[in-house]
Amino acid sequence: MSYFSQYLERLKNNPQLVQSIQQTTTGFMEKLAQTDAMKPVRNTLLLGNVQSGKTGQVLGIVSSLADEEYKFFIYLTTDSVDLQQQTLGRVNATLPTFSVLSENDMHHFNDVFQANKPVIAVIKKNSRILKKWRNHLSNQKYLKGYSLVIIDDEADASSLNTKVNKGEISTINQYLDDIKKSCNQNLFIEVTATPQAILLQNQQSDWQPEFVQYFEAGQEYIGGNFVFTEPASFIARFIDDELEDIQDESAVIADGLAKALKTYLITCAEYALTNYRNCCNFAIHPSIRVADHNAFAHKLQEYLNQMAFSLNDGENLKDEFEEIWFDLRQTKPDIQHFDDIYNKICELIEKSVFKVLVFNKDTQGTPNINIGFNIIVGGNVIGRGLTIPALQTVYYSRMSKKPNADTFWQHARIFGYDREKALLRLFIPLDIYKFFVELNQANNLLIEQAKNAHQSIQIIYPTNIQPTRKNVLDSNSLCLIAGGSNYFPNLPDESNLDRIQALVDDIRTEYVAQQDNLYQIDTETIIQLLKHLGQFDKWDWNVEKFVSCVLSLKGKRPTLKSYVLIRENRNIGKGTGTMLSPDDRKLGQNFADDLVLTLYRVNGSVEKKWQGQPFWMPNIKFPKDLVFWDVDN
Repeated sequence: MSYFSQYLERLKNNPQLVQSIQQTTTGFMEKLAQTDAMKPVRNTLLLGNVQSGKTGQVLGIVSSLADEEYKFFIYLTTDSVDLQQQTLGRVNATLPTFSVLSENDMHHFNDVFQANKPVIAVIKKNSRILKKWRNHLSNQKYLKGYSLVIIDDEADASSLNTKVNKGEISTINQYLDDIKKSCNQNLFIEVTATPQAILLQNQQSDWQPEFVQYFEAGQEYIGGNFVFTEPASFIARFIDDELEDIQDESAVIADGLAKALKTYLITCAEYALTNYRNCCNFAIHPSIRVADHNAFAHKLQEYLNQMAFSLNDGENLKDEFEEIWFDLRQTKPDIQHFDDIYNKICELIEKSVFKVLVFNKDTQGTPNINIGFNIIVGGNVIGRGLTIPALQTVYYSRMSKKPNADTFWQHARIFGYDREKALLRLFIPLDIYKFFVELNQANNLLIEQAKNAHQSIQIIYPTNIQPTRKNVLDSNSLCLIAGGSNYFPNLPDESNLDRIQALVDDIRTEYVAQQDNLYQIDTETIIQLLKHLGQFDKWDWNVEKFVSCVLSLKGKRPTLKSYVLIRENRNIGKGTGTMLSPDDRKLGQNFADDLVLTLYRVNGSVEKKWQGQPFWMPNIKFPKDLVFWDVDN
């Protein structure tokens, strides 16, 4: 039986997962077969959704590669002891026919490598650990005859060169590059749900993928299209910014946090009464600051202590719980009777079963959150990599003046499989919720582009959002197209008269002018016009990028309006540094939220330094408040 068949056999109780892994693996292997097998390094990208089961998909690809006689695999995890151990356990359990090594098993490497089994080492992206493995592998000369497969989980997090704009190489990036070269050939599989930093690498970085394999989340997955919607999802409860209220030293708890806690307590009571599950978690992500985490934990513990004294005789408190119970009953009509719920809450609080846990860089060890009722307060530690099981209530208030889209999307720990939709609640300020709606729309567009192997990926965000941190992007190769700006060529193609004239005549026949020579047309016609304008130097006027922007924008805004403004008998001089007349520039600004392509039929006289024949000169303006991110290689 093949390694892949053995792997699927262990998952046979979950036929939907088996089918998904088969589709992902088949797609990956087909795309891999189209790459140059003789290249020293082939970079690929496995793209999924946050907490959508990437590990299961990765191990399917690993098993299939083992069937293709790849023998040596390194599985990189983030720099977390718990995550490395979790991944190691998963690999041991599902790949029993492999020789599985932990990061401290280097002394066993040569022995297991001589055996007739694939070898997979699970190690952290920690500079000390990577250096040890780099040094060991570089001394094993026999490895030069083998191919190495590296699976880089959360590849966008710490693997990329953070010193690219200083002309230097960051430590982890250098060690990984050295490990790549320890074997004759290397297949590097980057795995992430936030690929912005990877997709914006230039070719010289040796980190940009040759292809992207996306895998669909399962039917039970709760993701952005359920949580961050317009109109707002039923799980959203909008709160004020309460950070300052929490930071004060009084015993008063902010209203939004109090309601979130009571919602969570009712949910726990429901589970305790029905024996639905023995675990229920509440995540609180207020900011990046450790002091804020401690302040929230202190307020919550104090409030739980206060409730312990007043639950049995506090009618006001009981009324507050009942109001929230009514809210939960709107989405879960079969929730237990309120009196039973309230009595169970009293019992659970009296037994002190609720644990308030702080997860941040100062935390010693990682408590077990797979059982019991846990209130988890933290920042970056609960923002990437950490899977929070049975997460039913979330309080989120973190924001930044110039947020990175990939960082904040990883904060969406509410995504996952083991959530009960009817009792799921998200407490969040309205402006932050709208920000995540924008991120979800951009994420959907990115995924749709990734599915289309023939379409270059265009990353679009509002002007106040960056796709990723700047220190991993080569500033010399970034190409940014800003909405609201006018783009025209200094060196237009002067041989496009007949091609564009035919399209202009068709527009005048098929469409009615909105005003003087301004026509609302479909995006397909815009694209046809762009493609027929001729040849341009890409550094002057990049037609391919503009077409890609139009296609991406259409996916992001299905109701986008596109206009073409047609002007004739223009006597513009070459190299004047401007194109639009003041009136036409003003007209375009009146359509700030739309796409406007302006076409001038320039007379092209020799006196104006042209070639002496008419031609069509273009100007394009995309909707304001958007930035299109791309890379020129």
